[in-house]
Amino acid sequence: MKRVPTTIPGLDDILFGGLFEGGVYILEGPPGVGKTTLANQMAYAHARRGVKTLYVTMLAESHARMLQHMEGQSFFRRQSVSAEVFYVSGYRDFEQDGLKAVIELVRGELARSKASLLIVDGLVVENSNGSMSEGVRRFVHELQSLVTAMTCTCLLLTSGRGSMHSAEQTMVDGIFAFEDHVSRWRSERRLQVRKFRGSEVVRGFHTFCITPDGLKFFPRLESLPVQPVEREVPENTVSTGMPALDRVLHAGGFLPGSNSAVVGNSGSGKTTFGLVFSAASTLAEPGLYVAYTESSTDLERLGGQLGVPIGAVIESGALTIESLSHQDDSLDEMGHRLLRMVDELKVRRLVVDGLAGMADTLAFPERGYRFVGRLLAEFKKRGIVSLFTIDPAALSIAAGTSLAPGVLGLFDNVLELSDAERDGEARVMHVRKVRASRASDLRVNIALQPG
Repeated sequence: MKRVPTTIPGLDDILFGGLFEGGVYILEGPPGVGKTTLANQMAYAHARRGVKTLYVTMLAESHARMLQHMEGQSFFRRQSVSAEVFYVSGYRDFEQDGLKAVIELVRGELARSKASLLIVDGLVVENSNGSMSEGVRRFVHELQSLVTAMTCTCLLLTSGRGSMHSAEQTMVDGIFAFEDHVSRWRSERRLQVRKFRGSEVVRGFHTFCITPDGLKFFPRLESLPVQPVEREVPENTVSTGMPALDRVLHAGGFLPGSNSAVVGNSGSGKTTFGLVFSAASTLAEPGLYVAYTESSTDLERLGGQLGVPIGAVIESGALTIESLSHQDDSLDEMGHRLLRMVDELKVRRLVVDGLAGMADTLAFPERGYRFVGRLLAEFKKRGIVSLFTIDPAALSIAAGTSLAPGVLGLFDNVLELSDAERDGEARVMHVRKVRASRASDLRVNIALQPG
C-alpha cells in the first residue's frame, strides 16, 4: 500500500511514515484543539508538490473566516487557493437533502478538481442522545467507497467523540483523538492514535503544540524505535576541567559516552562545576550548556567572577548556552529539542543544569524514570559526555515526589557536592559511583575553578 506522508513535523514519526492512500481517517476532538489548522497545514504542504486538495466545510466556520485565520500561518499560500486547494461548502446541501446530498457534492467536486486529498470539516457524528445516526453510518460507508474508487485519501474532522464499538469507527482506517489535557493550572495538547490499519504506530499519548508554522508533534521519546546515529564516537576520555578530579578518576576524566549526575543542595557549587566542565570545550570537543533558570549573560558574569573563561569559550564558537524550558513546554518537547541541538552542534560535552527543569512537567511523575533513561541512551550512542545537576529539594518540589534512588542508578557516575565550605575548609566532592572505571579516592577536596 502506498504511503501518503502528512508532512506534519513529528506526526509521520508517530505513524511510521504517514497515512495510506485511499484511507479514511477520523480526527476527533474539542473545538480549538488544532484539527482545522492541521488539515490546512497538510493541504498547503501537499500543494507545494502539486497535489490537489478538496476541502469541504459542513458546520465549520466560513471560508473567508478560515482564510483570515490562515493568513498568520507560514504554510499558507494565497496563490494555492482555487489552484491546488479548493474550498467548497456542503452546508446548504446538508440542510436541504442531508448527508446523501453531500456525498453527491463530493463526488462531483472530486471529479472536477482531480484532488488526491479530501477533507470534510465539521461533521456532526452524534445525536442528542449521544448515539450515532444511521445517516452518518451510511455517509461514512459511501465516502469510503468513493475515495477508494478515486484513489483519494480522506480526513473527517469532528468535534464529537464516537464509541470504538460504533459502526462508522470500525469502518474507517484510522482514528486520531485530540485533547487539551488540563491538570490544575497547567495544560497540554495531546494526540492518541486510537486506531490505524495497515501499520504499527507509536502508541500512547503524544504532546503537540500550535505555532505560527502550524502543528508540531513530539512522539513519546521512550516509545520510539532505537535508530542508529551516524556519528563517529571518539575513544579518548574527556577532562572534567579540574586536574585534581581527573587524577582521582583513573581514566583521566569521563569516559566517552558516559553520563554523570552531580548532586547537591542549593549553593553547593553544582552550576559552578558545570561551568568549569563547559569551559574546557574546544572546537574539537564542542560544548552545550542547557540552563533552566540562569540566562547566558548571568552565567558569563558568574564565570568571570570565579575566573572561569566562559565568555571567551563562547566567543570562540566552542560553547553554546541555551535555555530549554519555555513556560508550559511538555517533557517530550524538551527532549526532542535537546536532541536536535546536540545533533546540529555536534556536541561532545553537555551540561543540563537542573533536572528539576524537566521534572516540572505534567508527565514527569509518571514517565520521568523511563524518559531520562532513554535520553541518556541517546546521548551515549552519540558519544556525548553529559552532566546533569540535581538539587534533591528542587526536584522534589517540581516533580511532586522525592528523588527516587533508582534515578541515580541510570547514571554512569554519581558525584555529590557538600554544602558551602565552612571555616576555610575546601569543598568536598564525594565520588559515589564510577561505572566502567574506578576512582582512587572516594572523597575529594576540590576548588571549583579550572587549573
